[in-house]
Amino acid sequence: MKLPLLTPLMVLAICASAPAANLQSATVTRVIKDVTIYRPGASAVSASVGNVIRGRTSLQTGRNSRSELRFQDDTLTRLGQNSVFSFQQGSRDLELNQGTILLQVPKRAGGARIRTATVTAAITGTTILMEYHKGKWAKVIVLEGDLELFLNGVGRRVKVEAGQMLVMRANATKVPQPVDVDLKRLQQTSLLAGEKLFDPLPEKVLALINQTIAQQGRMMQQGTLSNPSRNPGVNPTMSGQAPNAGAQVAQTTQSVSATVK
Repeated sequence: MKLPLLTPLMVLAICASAPAANLQSATVTRVIKDVTIYRPGASAVSASVGNVIRGRTSLQTGRNSRSELRFQDDTLTRLGQNSVFSFQQGSRDLELNQGTILLQVPKRAGGARIRTATVTAAITGTTILMEYHKGKWAKVIVLEGDLELFLNGVGRRVKVEAGQMLVMRANATKVPQPVDVDLKRLQQTSLLAGEKLFDPLPEKVLALINQTIAQQGRMMQQGTLSNPSRNPGVNPTMSGQAPNAGAQVAQTTQSVSATVK
């Protein structure tokens, strides 16, 4: 019996329909100052470049400290200062217990879900910045692609697209609508998305981000988009101060620089 030959198109179709591999391990690719690895039943150890993280493991950064992890499918994670991050081996679930994270999931990698104690962001082939402070607020910025944000266990999903930001209180009972954010300014000020501390993001990702920056520029020239950086917003330092409860519609890039540091 002769078996049919597979054409290149058939191979691509099979690959596209195959289930995405779960996250099994991550390698530490950058350590800046105080970064610690915590494993259940084991003593905390200082992280070093090349450390491989598996199982129910968490990574914590100290003051003025940052780190970078790369998973086996090239999903990229960067942590800001005073952040606590963990993942569950054998799933695509990530958790931000506190602090700031940049998460870049390659296209067709199967996406991921990043949880905080308040909200979950479901992403597919997307690059985002996310910040969470227990009892205070949660914030998410989409650099390219899009995501859906929802309260844990209840509520509707709110879509956040490239060039948008959403800020909400930790005790919110519903997810507010996103607002525009100045991606050009963000790229200039971000320590996680920029190139001051880390290598450049993948070329294809940067190309998509630059497309949104160019689109925002055209829309501002046409008068169909107000300059996001001119809108009043939350405290620009975000240094432990919760956003103004009455300023949901005005949360813009005046709060970005510290968010992404």
